[in-house]
Amino acid sequence: MTEEVPVKFTDLLLLGVVSLGGGILIASLILTPTLSTQFISVIFLGTMLLAFFLFIPVLGVRLFLEERNDESE
Repeated sequence: MTEEVPVKFTDLLLLGVVSLGGGILIASLILTPTLSTQFISVIFLGTMLLAFFLFIPVLGVRLFLEERNDESE
């Protein structure tokens, strides 16, 4: 299993959008949404947590969709 998986810009963009949205959702569930440094730091924490755990699933979904498109052609 020495295949390299290329990381594309769209993968990172999708990961960033999903992680940021999830980070805002996590922060809203934990704290009252206000413009404060504590709320912003919780958004950042949730975003980094989701980005860490969702990196491989996002790449896996992209590879699955590419493989399915290649098989149908």
